[in-house]
Amino acid sequence: MKDLYEISRVNIATPDAESNRPLRLDVLGSYDGEFWFRMSSFPRRIEVQQPQSEKRQTVSGVQQTVIMGNHQSYRNWNQVNALINNDSLTWTEVQGSLLHQEEIPEGESANARSVVWSGLFNMELSGAVRFRVRGNTTGLVVNGILEMPLAGGMQTVDVWLEKGTHTLLAFSAFGNQAQGGALEHAIASVDSQQVFVQPMRSEQFVVAPPQVAVEVLTAPKVTSRVNVDGVELQKMTETFAVEEKGEFKVTKNWSAVEDGLTLQLANTAPGMYELWLDYSNAGGANSVVIKLDQQSVEHSLVNTGSWDTYQSVFAGHVLLEATSKNALQFNPVNASANLMELKGVELRPISRDALVQHDNTWEFRFPEYEVRYTKVVIHEYSGDSVAINQIEIGNVQTNSVQIPTEDDLLALANNEILEIAAGDHVVATYTDENTQNEYDTSQLLTRELTATYNNAVINAIAYNLRRAGGGGVSTERKELMRVDPGERIVVEVIDYDEDRSNEIDTISVEVTVNGSEPLVLEATETDKNTGVFTREIDTAAEVTEGALVVAVGDIVELKYLDRQNTFPGHTVPRIRRVFVNEPTDAVVRIIPSLAHRIEGAVLPRAEYISEKLSELNASDPANVDNVIGTAETVDATETRQLETAAVAFAVPLLVEVFDPDRAKDSGSVVNVVLGTTGGSAVVVECVISNAHSDLPRSATDNEALLAGRFVGQVIMQLGSKDTPSVIPLTAEMPRGLIGRVHDGKEEQELLPGLVAMVLNVTGTDTINLRYKDAITPADEETVRSHTARLVVTGELTVTDREYEESVEQLHVGEKIFLRVFDADQDVSDARDSVEITLTTKIGEQETIKLIETTVHSGDFTGAFTLVANENPVANNLKTDDPIIETNFGDVISVTYNDQRSADSADPLALTTEIPVVVGTNGLVAAFSKAFNDEELAVETKFRIAESYFELFKSHKEIGRDEEQLVDLESGRRILQEVMEDYPDPKYVPRISYLLGQFSQELGQWSQAIASYEVILQQYADHTLAPDAQFKMAQCFEESGDFDEALEAYVTLAATFPKSPLIASVMIRISDHFYKAENYVIAAQVGEKFLEKFEAHEHAQRMAFRVGQAYYKNEEFVRAAESFDNFTKLFPDDSLGADGLFWSGESYRMAKNNQFAFRRYNRCRWDFPASEAAKFARGRLALPEMLNQFEAEANSIDNDN
Repeated sequence: MKDLYEISRVNIATPDAESNRPLRLDVLGSYDGEFWFRMSSFPRRIEVQQPQSEKRQTVSGVQQTVIMGNHQSYRNWNQVNALINNDSLTWTEVQGSLLHQEEIPEGESANARSVVWSGLFNMELSGAVRFRVRGNTTGLVVNGILEMPLAGGMQTVDVWLEKGTHTLLAFSAFGNQAQGGALEHAIASVDSQQVFVQPMRSEQFVVAPPQVAVEVLTAPKVTSRVNVDGVELQKMTETFAVEEKGEFKVTKNWSAVEDGLTLQLANTAPGMYELWLDYSNAGGANSVVIKLDQQSVEHSLVNTGSWDTYQSVFAGHVLLEATSKNALQFNPVNASANLMELKGVELRPISRDALVQHDNTWEFRFPEYEVRYTKVVIHEYSGDSVAINQIEIGNVQTNSVQIPTEDDLLALANNEILEIAAGDHVVATYTDENTQNEYDTSQLLTRELTATYNNAVINAIAYNLRRAGGGGVSTERKELMRVDPGERIVVEVIDYDEDRSNEIDTISVEVTVNGSEPLVLEATETDKNTGVFTREIDTAAEVTEGALVVAVGDIVELKYLDRQNTFPGHTVPRIRRVFVNEPTDAVVRIIPSLAHRIEGAVLPRAEYISEKLSELNASDPANVDNVIGTAETVDATETRQLETAAVAFAVPLLVEVFDPDRAKDSGSVVNVVLGTTGGSAVVVECVISNAHSDLPRSATDNEALLAGRFVGQVIMQLGSKDTPSVIPLTAEMPRGLIGRVHDGKEEQELLPGLVAMVLNVTGTDTINLRYKDAITPADEETVRSHTARLVVTGELTVTDREYEESVEQLHVGEKIFLRVFDADQDVSDARDSVEITLTTKIGEQETIKLIETTVHSGDFTGAFTLVANENPVANNLKTDDPIIETNFGDVISVTYNDQRSADSADPLALTTEIPVVVGTNGLVAAFSKAFNDEELAVETKFRIAESYFELFKSHKEIGRDEEQLVDLESGRRILQEVMEDYPDPKYVPRISYLLGQFSQELGQWSQAIASYEVILQQYADHTLAPDAQFKMAQCFEESGDFDEALEAYVTLAATFPKSPLIASVMIRISDHFYKAENYVIAAQVGEKFLEKFEAHEHAQRMAFRVGQAYYKNEEFVRAAESFDNFTKLFPDDSLGADGLFWSGESYRMAKNNQFAFRRYNRCRWDFPASEAAKFARGRLALPEMLNQFEAEANSIDNDN
């Protein structure tokens, strides 16, 4: 069935009533082929009562209760009812996702438990919903019907729900609280085949109306009631009769199975009914068979308590047809004493799906559904197989039948029409009888195509106008979500099926405001054969000709009827909504973050804690690791306390703003100010983004735009307000940040991919987020704020002498090198310190101070000599001669107490142990000398090391490999002695520089780079730092990694702007980007070069390259201006003629023929013999130049 059909009945027949017949089956329907909801079942689905706990009734919204114990073996819902109908249970209101998980406390085992959710789910539109319950044993009740019987494992069921509220009751039992359970769902969408099953949220549930204490009894709706006054009796028992009993008549003495009763159902309309029997019974467990034509219902009599107590009891379903006798025949199956005292029968309309079973047929009746597909699923049958010989699908109200169809499907194969549907594969074949192949055999030729339609899409869009090259204007398409009255809505429909001609086609779209009478408009194709149709709709707050009148808070619905598509396959309205903007209160926050180090990865993995603000609670132990205080923010309705966020240093700071009235389209941005108590500040431009959010996913909507969510990121750097905020990007810094960071003044982008603006912060700073909420419901401008602090878990390591690699053992007589990295301990503009405790197995104990390597590095190091002493003295460390007393075979334990960490709310002790080996290596020196003057001693050793370096280069030139290696090792040993004997940090840069030179000469690029990086990272102010930066760039370049080399050159230019090496570095950078066809950056670098080095020997070449870059980028006006600037600055240069020609060429491409004509003329006049002049003369022969010549001549004549 290609279209949707309203059906309310399905009839199934089997050829044999005894064997090969269904025993359990479901009738499913679908309107899209993805969601299959149950329309009816056999046996009928079980009705379940809601939990009656009084405590649950006092809680509004969606509630949950967690029950301790193992209930994974439950398979009957009565067990769940017995479990939850208990007043001792505590029901709590759920906030956020319907997901329950608990951490297993350290040292404890997992515990089994169950969770039950109960609430009133609000369905905004009628449709199918897929529910999924996660757990080891799961079940679900919807509107009192057991849609998902209890079974093991995660289960899924599709249910049709009408618009409105529906009761849900879900059960999940699990054996591990860390595994937990969840209630998830997905609502069907005709716009996408993608199904996103995600946890349900508390916002989707509504508060149930208050329960009324007084019970109001409502009489059941009865279509027909027949008393036993005029029944026909078939008597075996003489005293079996109908007698008066008070004001009514009842049967008496119904005692034999041969006694029968016939009751006529006169004046009852045909249809499906519930059959209710009104009787009393105080006897045994008897039963009766009730027949209506071929239908048969067996009813087990209930004990009403006494013969004087009458009760209406449901017996089953009966189907009255127009052609039937409409007479009920009662025959006892068994009887003792008196079967029952029957007062009458009632026929009630069916309230839900119903089934009447004949001997070999099943007639299913259910409320009307619009479906395209119907499926019968047989779960159990008798015999070895199941046999179905008839299926009939139709509508009772219209008396129509959809299956079997009126057309003979077998006859369609013999007509001259090829009937196809979307998705069919059509294969054409042709047999070529006469071929030229080797065996002279026939050849089968085939071609295949797929029959398909386009799924139409309707969008609301807007445009941004941007200035393009050559003075033109380009448009940028944006997704539109909100408008103010007076703004324009552009309806865009993409439906290639409607491109029906080679001319510009049109389609119809409907526009409604708040569900009012639709306005039908005509949308026009953007061009021939595009299949894209647009229509502009102007809005106005008051009645205006040609405008749609809207008011604040209105919803404008755009609708297009898609008649041909592959999904859902039938005619369907494609709908898009646009909201008329209304003031909202903004919510802002800095999202807490964690950084996870991954072995082998350059960057840590960022984890952002994206709970809603209302869900964070500083007193909750589960959140204490990420909350370290409180900060006050202003709300329009109340003043509430928001927790100060704990943020990691190694990942970008993430800012989130919810302000729907600013989220008008996908190009909307907001600016927030991030400042620190230390005085640093940057402006973050936040953009519409779903990144790092827990917003519900959608296949069609932009969730962030709908919610009004803006996000921005900024890199943090340790520093004060005086530390540069624009720094070069390195390999260790993250790329692809969300949003843009600026200082609130500049308009142009920083060099993308090369430098970044960062937020300077220290461990004592509080980071303040401020956002100006200009439009609020109170009509008052409000500043929203939130705060954050750095919270970093320190890292303690025992390293080698370069503080790079960790070591696993120590030697007496050598040094122990300790390193702590803890960014939140960088608290001042001086080199800070941290304290660690060192103990040994034999009794040494010292409190050691580690000094920050440089200001604002957060890296603390120290080196201490290990001296052999079997009887160490504790706490005797001297600052001028720091030694640690230990012995061979000892074990050294180092502990750092991190006062503020991301792993614990209390101080965290970080401890590492390392053994001292038994024995050490000896070293024999040819000679040595002791100096009283430290500077003289150090300078002497440097001279010796430099001498070894010169010997090393000489031996390398003449090819003496063995000697050069000896020189290398000797020079390195001398430098290591300096580091050990004179650990003053002021000697480190020179040592590292010499070590880098040794490695660079050997081609050991990584070691050389590491040595130079020591200078750059720890001693950035040293006089050797520029040379180290340049040599590191050389190493990258010589190793073949030009991208890293380029980054190093850029760093040199940004960090050491007065270095004489900057000019050549900028030339290389510009040349690289020009060759990489990134002409914008090439031109920008060239312009900055000319600002700084106007007198440089290569300045004229760079000036010409700027013009070339802009020309290549088709920015012809700027190119012309650049070439003009070149000819002005360097009129006598050999490229002067070329500059004039290319200036004219640029003006011509920019459609400025007057300036182009003049530049061509100057080229041929000033440089008549040049190659460029020859080309200029050729350009002057162009028609537009000839026209310009005439215009110039006429202007001269007019002046005369």
